[in-house]
Amino acid sequence: MSAHTYDVAVVGASIAGSTTAALLGRAGLRVALIERHRDPGAFKVLCTHHVMACATPTIGRIGLDRAIESAGGVRNGLDSYTPWGWVVPPPDSPHGYSIRRSKLDPMVRSLAAESPGVDLVLGYKAVDLIDGDGTVAGVRLRGVDGSERAVHARLVVGADGAHSTVARLAGATEKIAPNERCPYFAQFTGVRLTSAGRSQIWLHDPGTSYALPNDDGLTVLATMPTKSELPRFRHDLESSFLETLRSLPDGPDLSSAERVSKIVGSNDYPLVRRSPVPAPGVVLVGDAALTSDPAQGVGCGWAFQSAEWLADSVAPALLGGRPLGRALRRYQRLRKPMLGHHGVIESEAKATPPSRLDRLMFGAAVHDVKTAVLIDALTNRTAPVWRFLAPHAMARAAWVNARTRRSDVAA
Repeated sequence: MSAHTYDVAVVGASIAGSTTAALLGRAGLRVALIERHRDPGAFKVLCTHHVMACATPTIGRIGLDRAIESAGGVRNGLDSYTPWGWVVPPPDSPHGYSIRRSKLDPMVRSLAAESPGVDLVLGYKAVDLIDGDGTVAGVRLRGVDGSERAVHARLVVGADGAHSTVARLAGATEKIAPNERCPYFAQFTGVRLTSAGRSQIWLHDPGTSYALPNDDGLTVLATMPTKSELPRFRHDLESSFLETLRSLPDGPDLSSAERVSKIVGSNDYPLVRRSPVPAPGVVLVGDAALTSDPAQGVGCGWAFQSAEWLADSVAPALLGGRPLGRALRRYQRLRKPMLGHHGVIESEAKATPPSRLDRLMFGAAVHDVKTAVLIDALTNRTAPVWRFLAPHAMARAAWVNARTRRSDVAA
C-alpha cells in the first residue's frame, strides 16, 4: 500500500470539497482532494442547478464568478407566487447563479486542482480512517482498480455528500427529519415565463414548483408533490409532472417547450443533520454535515458557504502547527445561522398549511417592497432567521395587511 502525507485530506470533490481544497491550498497548505469517480467531469444529477445569493461572495472570492458567466451561467433572482399573490423583490436585489451541475462541478473541481498545493486524486473512495493515538491521522483509500493507498493528514474533511462514508466511519451522530415532499426535475428548451428571465417558485401548498432559467437557453422545471400524491406520479410520471406545471397560476408557457433530459427525482429525501466534528481530526462540510430539503434549493449555496467557513477557521491553526479544537469550534459558530434556517426548513418539509406567521409576512410582501426584500433575504439565506421574526418586521407586516384590507373594503 502506497502512503502519502498532507496537511488535509478532503474526501469528495464536488462543490464543498473542491472549494475547501482550493481555499486551503491557496492559504499555503498541502491538500489531497479525493474523488471516487475516475471521470473529472462527473457531476450531481439530482439538483435544482440553482445557487442562491448567499454563495455569491464565496464564488467571487475564489474567482469562479467569471468562469460561470463565461460558461453561460445566469445571474438569478427569485419571484415567489404565494396564495396572496406574487412577491417580487427589487431588480437590484442580491443575485445568485443558475448553471447546470454538468458544467459547475467540473469547473470548481478544475479550479481546485489548479490551486497551489492541491493534488486531485481520482478514482478512489474512503474505506477506513487511520488511527493516530486518540485522533484520526488520515484516511485509507481503495481505487476502482482494487489498489489501496494511505493518505496521512492532520485533518480529514468529509465532503462526500448526504450518504457520507467519512461520517459513518467517524461515528457521527445524526438527526433525521422526514420530508413529506418528493422532488422531480427536468430540463426544457422553449419555455416562456412571465418573469423576464428571473427564476420563479410557486408555493402552492402543500406542494412546491420551480421554473429556473439556466445556461444555454435551458430552463429547469421542478415540482415537489407530497407523498400522498406519489401514486399518481408513479402511475404516469411525465403526465403528472407536466399537468402540475400547466396548472400553476401565471405558470410557464410550455406550448413550444421540449424536454431535453430525463425527469429525475426521489420518492424519499429526508433531511439529515450530523455533528460537524464527529471525531478528533475529522470535520464534515456541505451535505455531509447538513442535507436539507431540495424544495428550498439551498444545497449548492450552503456547500460554498460552509466550505469557506471551514477553510478560514482551520487554515491559521494548521499553518501555525496549533491544536485544531478552537478552530473547529469557530467553524461550528459560523454555521449557526445556517442551522436556524434548517430548523425552519424542517418545519416546512412537513407540508402543513401556511402558519399564521407565513400568512402575515407573505401577505404583506405582496404589497410592500420592504417586506418583499426581507422575504427575498430569507429565501436566499442572506440574512438570519431572527430578522424575519423581529418585532418591527412583524409590526410593519401587520400594518401593511391592515392598510390593504381597508383599501379593499373602500374599493
